[in-house]
Amino acid sequence: MKWRGILAAAVLLVVGFMLWSALNPEEAPLPDSPVESEAPQGNWEEPVVQAVEKIGPSTVKIETRREVVVDQFFFHQLQQEQGVGSGVVYREDGHILTNNHVVAGAEEILVRLPDGRSFAGRVVGSDALSDLAVVKVEAEGLPVAKFANSDELRVGQMVIAIGNPLGQDNTVTTGVVSALNRDLLVDPEQNRFLEGMIQTDAAINPGNSGGPLLNQSGEVIGVTTAIIERAQGIGFAIPSSLARLIGDQIIEHGKPLRLGVLGGSLTPALAASIQEQTNINLAVERGAFLTRVLPNSPAAQAGLAQGDIITAVGGEEIAGMRELRDAVQKAGFGGKLTLSFYRGPAKNQAQVQL
Repeated sequence: MKWRGILAAAVLLVVGFMLWSALNPEEAPLPDSPVESEAPQGNWEEPVVQAVEKIGPSTVKIETRREVVVDQFFFHQLQQEQGVGSGVVYREDGHILTNNHVVAGAEEILVRLPDGRSFAGRVVGSDALSDLAVVKVEAEGLPVAKFANSDELRVGQMVIAIGNPLGQDNTVTTGVVSALNRDLLVDPEQNRFLEGMIQTDAAINPGNSGGPLLNQSGEVIGVTTAIIERAQGIGFAIPSSLARLIGDQIIEHGKPLRLGVLGGSLTPALAASIQEQTNINLAVERGAFLTRVLPNSPAAQAGLAQGDIITAVGGEEIAGMRELRDAVQKAGFGGKLTLSFYRGPAKNQAQVQL
């Protein structure tokens, strides 16, 4: 058929052109094909190298020793437990930021710098709710890490983790920001979450905890904290903006500013689910739902209780726990807040002194 002849002619033309091009490589550039310049080898990794060189001296190894009770048949025996974590130099006068779980219960703390120096450390203050702690060593002129604004992070952005995983000192891994504003359940019994976390696929292992997560400019964007066991490439870091806020409050006040409540954000879907499972009609569909009020906290002193739903602060409606937390931080130490909340069907108000 006629179309078969046309097709055969086209194939022969293409084959002929390819053969001629192979025999005359310098004379036969393909028409209209883009000419790409060959990039120098190694350019892609240069930002990583520079970032590591910039922040590496500020990343420390934290060794801890604590006593634990071990059951030996009918006896209780004290044994020494060694721990290893990471930290980042926060101020040149010896303040180091790390995770609370790295130093919790430690009787001895040894901080090792990459330059070979080592110092005894002491805990200035810690916060289990954010899993952050500040350790102090007696030193001056330490290399300080620069912290970036984590609120400007974007999903897909390249990140770098530095730490001491499984005793492998000064290990560098790379990945991307996999997700932002993740809430991670770390204590199901107390309904305790780490809120607003950065998720990354950069390899994080035991020993990385407390170390920095960096951007390509060598600035700290997070403090590596947790992984999901039995998963690959699912790690989490505390955003640098929150870490810096808590770190400053611990150094200046000995503890962070807290209202003293645990809970979650109530949504219409969650309210409907609660109603379906408990046959209880909630008065509202949005707000901060309290699952626990910590003893001796400002919230407890103001009379708040488990099951209350906070709907407004100072007359401004809130959608959940994040807005409540932001309002507390805005008020600051010594500040006062007027909270509107529902207890069952009744609407109430409470005055809180922070």
